[in-house]
Amino acid sequence: MHNVRSSLIHRPQPAHLAGRSLLHPVFSQLHNGLSAGLFSSALPATLRGEMDDCPAVLRCSIILSGQCEITLAGKAYEFRARDVATAYLPSTQFQIATSADFSCLEVHITPTLLQEMNTPLPWGETDASAQNPFFSTLKANASLHKAATSLCQSLQKNQHNGPLCCAAALTILGQSFEQIDATPQDMPLSRHERACLHRACAFLLARTDKAPTILELARYSGLSATRLKMGFRILFGCGPYSLFQSHRMEHAKKLLKTHSVTETAMELGYSNMSHFSAAFKKQIGKAPHLYRKEG
Repeated sequence: MHNVRSSLIHRPQPAHLAGRSLLHPVFSQLHNGLSAGLFSSALPATLRGEMDDCPAVLRCSIILSGQCEITLAGKAYEFRARDVATAYLPSTQFQIATSADFSCLEVHITPTLLQEMNTPLPWGETDASAQNPFFSTLKANASLHKAATSLCQSLQKNQHNGPLCCAAALTILGQSFEQIDATPQDMPLSRHERACLHRACAFLLARTDKAPTILELARYSGLSATRLKMGFRILFGCGPYSLFQSHRMEHAKKLLKTHSVTETAMELGYSNMSHFSAAFKKQIGKAPHLYRKEG
């Protein structure tokens, strides 16, 4: 296990560390107070240390693939693809354990820059130098995921289009803030309801060709249709169909590595190629034939 300070993770590291830990990111300073990094792990990795960024930054992390477990101040959180964590954690002890196929995009912004943009701090403070911790988790909606995919591609290709990269990073932050604000706070979920929702989610994502109806999901979960839809938004950050469609297009990306566009569309239950192309482009940001061509 590697012991690190969080600021060290965001610096180029010697090549011999690649594959041993997360200390080999693609990292870019997009603007004064705004940066982004892409992390991956060829092998399972575990890091622990302390958030020592100075000045402290708000970080928005989007899991792109694989899974990880993060322990913050003694509390563990599990994350999978499309999970988003928005956090302000100055001087907080952390530990992260990742799977072999793990990758994550992080956007960092200073509270001072947020205030210069007349953006309220998500944790409710008016003082940009305040040290009160903030941590929120959600499931990326289509707009947030599209912006993350765009920024990820730019970082991987080492593109230096400053305005576009900044726009993508700020879209990720803005969408994260909107989802945090839109999450119902007056409807707590019981342990039983959470179990029902996770069961419904597993049933929903077991197929990629056709989504079950809301009524079918409700019957399967044991919840009412209204409670099911609201619960999905609280627990997963979006409605059942949005989550299904996101999962479906992620599966399409994998299929396109070995299948033609037509074969992929048929595998996913599409009888109309234009409908599949439109759905893929809306979710991923480019047409399926272009995605397949770029590999």
